Amino acid sequence: MKLLNLLGASFSMSLRRSMAFRINLVFDVLLAFVGLGTAVAPVLIVFTQADTLAGWSKAETLVLIGTYQLITGLRGTFVDPNLSWFPDNGIRNGKLDSYLLQPAPSLFLASLSLSSPLTLIQLVPGLGVLGWGIAVADVRPGPAGVLGYLLLVAAALVVTWALSVLLACLAFWAPKLQLDVFYHSAWQLGRYPTDIFTRPLRVVLTYVFPMALIASVPSATLLRGAHWPVLLGAVLAATVLSALAATAWQAGLRRYTGATS
Repeated sequence: MKLLNLLGASFSMSLRRSMAFRINLVFDVLLAFVGLGTAVAPVLIVFTQADTLAGWSKAETLVLIGTYQLITGLRGTFVDPNLSWFPDNGIRNGKLDSYLLQPAPSLFLASLSLSSPLTLIQLVPGLGVLGWGIAVADVRPGPAGVLGYLLLVAAALVVTWALSVLLACLAFWAPKLQLDVFYHSAWQLGRYPTDIFTRPLRVVLTYVFPMALIASVPSATLLRGAHWPVLLGAVLAATVLSALAATAWQAGLRRYTGATS
């Protein structure tokens, strides 16, 4: 409850700061719709020539894009403002020093203390595309599918946070290493069904760098039904990656000696 209260307080402060620059809201809305449009348009073009895309129907693909947009919006709101610039702000500029002096877990402060509330605008078109996909689907999601979808989305958010923490932890050993471009490029693959990729890449995106869990697996569960092995695997992946992220953070702190280290 203490961490939830801290998260709520930091979000409130960030919201007040964001509303001081209201013109940003207009641009955020425009960027959200333009970005989503560039993802939906190619899909609609494909389905004018084919009924399925690697076994995925038009409805399933729209649900996938909507889910991807939702998770991307939440990541951009709560994770990216903290960890995208961690090597610069946290290590080289010494912001991590102030977190270590606070009466709260340093991992929480470094990864979730800041937020970008206006980025939540991305959830609106994401929900619209998700609803569109459900509306044109041949079958309606059942209770098990909906509950499984919500569980998998929660697991995807945990995995998203853990991957970002693991990437940021590399700065403890190589402060000048910049892997953000690689990570953001790989993240873009999450907006497509993993079945369209070749088997080696599909294995990597499922088990090594689990981008399949971000949108493909939840979307398939919503419209095709829940499968307990998939749900258990997602929960296990989220648990293991969270533990790895916490372990890597503690190992990095033992190495860290200050902004000049």
